[in-house]
Amino acid sequence: MKAKTTKETYPIYFLYGPEEYLIEEEVRRLLNRTLSPKEKGFNFHLFRGEGHSGQEIVQTAQTLPMFSQHRFVLIRGADQFDGEDVELLLSYIRNPSPATCLVMCAQTQGPWKKYQREIERVGKVVEYPRLKGTGLVSWVRKRMEEKGKSISEEAANYLIEVLGDHLQDLDNGLEKIFLSSGDKRKIELSDVEGITSAAKVSTVYDLTDAIGQQNLEKALSILEKTLELRSIPFKREEPLPKRKDDPVPLLVGIMSRHYWNIWRVKEMASQQKDLEEMVGALGMKAWNVRKLMEQAKSFSIAYLQEGIWKCYKTDLAIKTGRGPKNLLMEKLVIELCRPR
Repeated sequence: MKAKTTKETYPIYFLYGPEEYLIEEEVRRLLNRTLSPKEKGFNFHLFRGEGHSGQEIVQTAQTLPMFSQHRFVLIRGADQFDGEDVELLLSYIRNPSPATCLVMCAQTQGPWKKYQREIERVGKVVEYPRLKGTGLVSWVRKRMEEKGKSISEEAANYLIEVLGDHLQDLDNGLEKIFLSSGDKRKIELSDVEGITSAAKVSTVYDLTDAIGQQNLEKALSILEKTLELRSIPFKREEPLPKRKDDPVPLLVGIMSRHYWNIWRVKEMASQQKDLEEMVGALGMKAWNVRKLMEQAKSFSIAYLQEGIWKCYKTDLAIKTGRGPKNLLMEKLVIELCRPR
C-alpha cells in the first residue's frame, strides 16, 4: 500500500498491549497519514471484536474507497474474535487490499499469536507493554523534547512519583510545566515542584479507582493522605485554593459520582453502546471510560445502588454530626471495599 507521505504505510497493523495511550497515539498517526479530514467521513470505519463479524469487516476492507485513494479500517478488541471470524480475517490478511489500511488493536495477542509471522509478511505487529522505571523516565524526557524543551532526569523522576505512571496524566503535567516555564529551555526539579500540590488532587480519583478495584489497603492509605491535604479543587486542572476547606463533603460526592458513572457505563454497555458513544455521554477521556468499563464487570446493579446509598447515608451522618468525619469516611471506605 502506498502512503500519502514519504513514510511507508502497511496494509495491516496489529497493535497490542496494556499501554493504551501509546496505541491510541499510533492509531491517530496512521489515520492522519492515510486520510485527510475530508476523506474520513466516507472512508473511516470502526469495528469491535465482540460486536462485529469477520465477514462484515472483510467486506468493508475490500470495498474501494470513496473520493480517496485509501480506506482506513480500525478494529478494537481484536483479541475477542472467535475461531470462525479469525479465519475469515486471516484469509483477508494473506491477500489484503492495497487501498486499505487495516489496524487491529487489542490488550493481548489472543488468537492472533500463532499468526504473527503471517501478519508480519504483509504488515506490522507492535507490542506496547506498560512503561516502567527507566523506560518511563525516557518517555517523559522525550515527550518534553517533542514540545521543544528538555527536562532533567531528576525532575522527570519527581514528576512520575507525583503523578503516577499513567501517560495521559504525565502528558498533561508536562504540558502544564511547558506552558508555565516561559522561555526557559531546561526544566529542573524546582520547576516541577510547583505543580506538586495540584497534582496531589489526583489522589481523590486514585481513591475511587482503589475502591472500584476493592483494594482496601490502598484505599485507606489514599484516604489518609487526601484528608491530610485538606484542600481539594473540583477539577484536577484547578489550582489549590488558598483557604483550607473541609475536603470530606467533596470526597463523598466524588465517590458517589464514581458509582453513578460505573452504573451508567454498565447500562450503556448492555445497550450495545460503543466507546465513542460512552465518551460523548459521560464527557470523559476514552482511557477513563475504559477503566470504568473494566470495573463495571465486577459489580452488579444492586451492588452499585447499595454503594450510592451508603455514600448518601455517610453524607447525612456527617452533616448531622453523628460522629467524627474522618472515622465516618474510613467506615464508608471499608464498607465499599467489602468483598462482594
